[in-house]
Amino acid sequence: MSNLVSFWYRSFYRRTIIQGAVILLVVLVGLALIEQVSNIENVHSPRFSSSIPFITFDFLDARAGIDLSHGLIFDIDSNDSRMDAILNGAWNTIRLAVVLIVFASLLGLLIGVGRLSDFYLIQKACTIYVEVLRNIPALLQIYIWYTVVWFITPPIAEAAHINISFFGANILTDAVIVSNKGLAIPWFVRESQIGIWFLLGLIALVISLIVRRFLQKRQDELGGNQGTNRYPALIFFGALILAYVGLGAPFTTETSSIVSSGAAGAIKNYGGGMVITGEFLAIVVALGFYTASFISEIVRGSILALPAGQTEAAKALGLSAYQRLTLIILPQALRTMIPPLGNQYINMTKNTSIAVAIGFSDVVFATRTISNNAGHSLEIFTTLLVLYLLMALVISSVMNSLNWYVQRSGI
Repeated sequence: MSNLVSFWYRSFYRRTIIQGAVILLVVLVGLALIEQVSNIENVHSPRFSSSIPFITFDFLDARAGIDLSHGLIFDIDSNDSRMDAILNGAWNTIRLAVVLIVFASLLGLLIGVGRLSDFYLIQKACTIYVEVLRNIPALLQIYIWYTVVWFITPPIAEAAHINISFFGANILTDAVIVSNKGLAIPWFVRESQIGIWFLLGLIALVISLIVRRFLQKRQDELGGNQGTNRYPALIFFGALILAYVGLGAPFTTETSSIVSSGAAGAIKNYGGGMVITGEFLAIVVALGFYTASFISEIVRGSILALPAGQTEAAKALGLSAYQRLTLIILPQALRTMIPPLGNQYINMTKNTSIAVAIGFSDVVFATRTISNNAGHSLEIFTTLLVLYLLMALVISSVMNSLNWYVQRSGI
């Protein structure tokens, strides 16, 4: 009995048992609810026969019946399946989240450091930025920026064509096209050998990492410069050059053009290249500015949490302000930045769901449209829940791994 009591009072085992019991209880309750809902006979969608079970995902193989654009890799037309439409929407959400994370992080870092600047105008300007933008609802900011983008760009019939030139010589004619349909730029088209390229690149990367690990160990033992970075880079890029000589380029470039369709060519749209739509630009600017105001406070708070002696010691060594920031302050502040930054990235990814308000073809737009057309709301929104949960878990895992690396390496 005493052994059992001592076992229970060990915090690790106690937490493990309680967490396992809670998870088991949640799973059992969920299974019971699913079984009860499945037994309800009068909740079938009127579009389907009552012989079809209530909870089923077979309808995702049917024709989507909707067109989804904004796809960097592929677009969806009405003849594709509903599952393809949902995956396309999920890809658009992931692409939007990645761009937002990079943009908001860089802007938030600049604003956070600016709030600590010795220059009065910079400090006050950054303070006003934070206090204004973080107190305006994100949805309202999206509407404002979408209106701005719509009004400052010309109609597609009067689109602005921009050439890319180098020392007066045109390299690409009509390389960039700007209109209220978006920003059309040259982009890459995959060739048939892209799969072989990817495999060779992966093999070369693995070999380079193995060689680098071996050279790093040799350098630790013998000292001196053993080329820990030079030789792995030569192996990796040398393999890519050989692949280019033997297989050709994995991509070719394609420029955009304006394509007319419909009666007498009345309907105009972009064809070829990559189109960055006005909706995408408005969402990136609005949510990026909005989230950067919170990230800047994380940066400022992490810097202020450092002992003042760190900055004073750096000044005593004669380091410039830039050197103090990049070599002393930010590396140490990173240890306290990462956990709250992970929360902001997850919140920003979830906030992309309001992009549907201006018609961006994200995963919410796709699932809502399919639900309106086909019913099966429970299955549709369960799928949406799982997709957002997976995105959040990936972000959390990446940030936790980065935090573990920073804490372990002693940065």
